Amino acid sequence: MKKNQSSLSNQPALLSLLGLLALAFIAYGRLLLHPDLHTACPENDTWNLPVRWSVLTSLQTGHIPLWNPLSAFGLPWLASWSTEVFYPGTWLFTRFGLGAWNYSGILHLLIFSAGIYFFLIQLGAQPFAAFFSASLALLNGCAYNHLGSNSPMDAMAWMPWIFIGARETLTGMAGGPFKLALALVFQILAGYPQTLLYTLLGLFLYAVTCFHSIRKLIRPMVLALLATIAQWLPSLEYFVFQALRLPAVKDNPDFVLPLGNLLTWINPNALAQKGLPDYVVSPTYFYFNLYIGLIPLAIFLLSLFRFKDWAMLTRFWVFGMLAISLWTFGFFDYCFYLLHISNPAFLEPAKAWVLLNFVELIAFGLLWENLYPKAVHWKWLLLIIAVADLVIPIWSHPLERNLLPSGETAQIQTVKNNLNSGRLLVLVDEKESGQLYQPLPDPELKLHFKYFVPNSNLYVSLPLANAYSSTWPSWSVMDTQLYFKYSFPYAKGHLLDLLGVDALLLNKNQMPKPFIKAGTLEGWTLWKNPNSLGRAFIYKGDVSSGVRKEIFKNFASGKSNPETKLYLEKEPASYPSQYAFSGQIDGENHYVIPPQKSGYLIITQNAMPGWRVWVDGEPKDLLLADSLFQCVPVEGGQTVDLRYEPASFRFGLFVSLLTLAGLLFTTLTSLLKRP
Repeated sequence: MKKNQSSLSNQPALLSLLGLLALAFIAYGRLLLHPDLHTACPENDTWNLPVRWSVLTSLQTGHIPLWNPLSAFGLPWLASWSTEVFYPGTWLFTRFGLGAWNYSGILHLLIFSAGIYFFLIQLGAQPFAAFFSASLALLNGCAYNHLGSNSPMDAMAWMPWIFIGARETLTGMAGGPFKLALALVFQILAGYPQTLLYTLLGLFLYAVTCFHSIRKLIRPMVLALLATIAQWLPSLEYFVFQALRLPAVKDNPDFVLPLGNLLTWINPNALAQKGLPDYVVSPTYFYFNLYIGLIPLAIFLLSLFRFKDWAMLTRFWVFGMLAISLWTFGFFDYCFYLLHISNPAFLEPAKAWVLLNFVELIAFGLLWENLYPKAVHWKWLLLIIAVADLVIPIWSHPLERNLLPSGETAQIQTVKNNLNSGRLLVLVDEKESGQLYQPLPDPELKLHFKYFVPNSNLYVSLPLANAYSSTWPSWSVMDTQLYFKYSFPYAKGHLLDLLGVDALLLNKNQMPKPFIKAGTLEGWTLWKNPNSLGRAFIYKGDVSSGVRKEIFKNFASGKSNPETKLYLEKEPASYPSQYAFSGQIDGENHYVIPPQKSGYLIITQNAMPGWRVWVDGEPKDLLLADSLFQCVPVEGGQTVDLRYEPASFRFGLFVSLLTLAGLLFTTLTSLLKRP
């Protein structure tokens, strides 16, 4: 009899999971059947695909990607969490390549929606209400506007499972701590820091409010942090201890969701401008990430009339949804201003959309129980209408076929022919950005040139540097506004020469000397810089010291020439290794100094702590040149080798492996002790 009851209790869950699978195929079938098609989204072109492509290229050759040389003069891969270097889902890409892009995104949507279902069941919701919310989760706006945004979607997928593990831990259920630790490990490795931060904040409030304790959560959370320290410690080192704040955006200095996004309740393309669609012009977070449809919103409003009937648990989730909404839209900014406290921009209130998406789905499932506790036949009709309201935009969202690098196109070859050892600089302004990297998808789904050129940088109104790379500028730049201010105008000085800019691609038909027109690509002009110093150069002469701002001004104005002036810091950027050089020579970081070329070898790559240098096999100090780059004194005929081996990663990897070994030993010991 117990067996029959158990099978009956599992039947709604099985049917719900099958229903979610069917709904996923209905909504995303064309992406499953045609993995070469992708949802049109600028972030995929300039961020998600380049990051994924670069990481996979390294992993497929058997190397852990620690350093990205192709963006902003190089930066640590692990410092940019979105790379998901250690995330198990990356193994899927490593095995099947970028062809698994759609499958990975939809798989994580299913993980997220299934977590919503089971968490609502734990909270006492009926299977229909849980399935309703899970269906909305499967069709949430992030899916069809940012389906390729692997890191935020992968991190979002594990949020409900963290809450499931926490609830089971707090109620003393067996296996709860393991579920909590495992889900937290997956979310940390998925790598979106704001999602992790807001998940932990929401989890803390849930535990304190509903269970009045967090004590039982400490142990599994600490174990999860220790097991993943190889991922987050280099990020902490990079973004906190050597913190580089993103410069304030002119029209959104506090990183909140603009109230104008509320217009997308009425029209999903309400923010479109000048013929460009909404998903190109503005990140409409409200419609594409928070909006769960008109029917659920109507149910929310109707439920307000039965406020007195709400259980305490329901009130917690509803009030939580309202509080997070106010936070994401910047209403708490006024409180900071009144108290003369600067807004904590590192929290980026707009990034709380993932937590808000999760909380509103849980609140909706619980409200349904209060509003319609009895089974009614028309509830299925309501579900069909609500689902159709979200499926239609998914079906109508344009697709493109231009995300996968497709070999050497004529445009790419033209650019490469004009590069020596330096870099390409693609310059656009806010008006031109849509034209440059997001041509409107055409009905024929032809391939478009998206500037997939190695060793290039793309700068737009924000400090965005992309090409198999990431958007973060280097820590050495420190004040990014100075960098962008003094890089231009082009003709006055030598800063672009110092930065190793071999060519510029921009929407200008005329340029002053010394730039030489090298060709035209889709209406944009490629200009060659004959004075670029490229990847590395030898400096002979005296050295000076100076402040970063003055150094930039001197090079940008023409007062200083990098071939006749060197600004050198007194303290090394990185101290020498304790060991002589051993191991395989890296061709990209190996230099042979020509005879009679004694002086300073300047390598136009970030002189970050973690880099080590050897001259003829002997470890040496790595110096900071011109406030940016690597520098080492050399003599003619010597060889110079560099290697990036940050102590934070080595220590983190040791602790992670030690923690995993301890957990494995404990598990095996407990299993062997059982009769």
